[in-house]
Amino acid sequence: MSDLPDVAAGRPRLAWVGALSAGQESNWEICKEKSLWGSGSNSAGAVREGDEFFLWQSGEGWFARCIVTTDSRVPKASDPAPWDDGRNYKWIFGIRVIKELVPRFNPGSTNNHQNITGIPNIRLGQFPRLSHEESNAVRSFFGLLNPLPDPSDAEIELQNDDHEEILKQRTILGPREREQLVLARRGQGIFRQNVELFEKSCRVTGLQDAQHLKASHIKPWRSSNDDEKLDGNNGLLLSPHVDHLFDRGWILFDDNGVLVPSPKLDLLVLQSWRIEPDRLPRPFLPRQREYLEYHREFVFKR
Repeated sequence: MSDLPDVAAGRPRLAWVGALSAGQESNWEICKEKSLWGSGSNSAGAVREGDEFFLWQSGEGWFARCIVTTDSRVPKASDPAPWDDGRNYKWIFGIRVIKELVPRFNPGSTNNHQNITGIPNIRLGQFPRLSHEESNAVRSFFGLLNPLPDPSDAEIELQNDDHEEILKQRTILGPREREQLVLARRGQGIFRQNVELFEKSCRVTGLQDAQHLKASHIKPWRSSNDDEKLDGNNGLLLSPHVDHLFDRGWILFDDNGVLVPSPKLDLLVLQSWRIEPDRLPRPFLPRQREYLEYHREFVFKR
């Protein structure tokens, strides 16, 4: 029922819920910027890398689904909790945002239990662990149990537009930083300069003339945090038709640079565009491979 394996790091994958108070959207921006979550609950000490993590905002509803990227740890002077809100954070752990809901989704409640999920109403300070049935119910709000058809290019661009509007309204960013993050969506600015430090040609066509190549994010721009949006390791220089196939998940690259077509892709497309999957592959760098793993898991059409 999940798009993730049931086992992570040799143990069953657990699912947890974190709560954000009303009016604390700036804290969430810091979470995304730092790829970090913190909790004052003792139960958060059991969080491990690979767990699933859902977020609820008081008075609003469910708003984010994440994967935990590090085991929980106790904050210390050299590794502090970054939120200056006077709260006692006993535990912090890394997160990677998979999907945000805009607008938030609130299923309502009956007799102090949420409708659909059956979870007791979530209160600040709590850090509940979800049962298998509860996590399936919450996951359904993010479109995973009854997946919608693959979004069209126009729908994806609308998602990018929504994300860009949210980014432009963020007050913790200066105008120069906002400008670079927006330019990165279009493969321009500092992001492109950073990509060109690692990539010199299209890995599929071999074209080296940069004016005819697109700087494409490996992990989609809308799904990346601020650092990832500008990270040259999170980009490839691709010919426009190859960029389309990669960006929409019709092809992937393995760690050695071999192109693998989606089983849903009509191979006549590759033949018509004279794309040769085994054309002189070049291995990727370790940091690039981390982004490619995300692309394989969440973008590639299986």
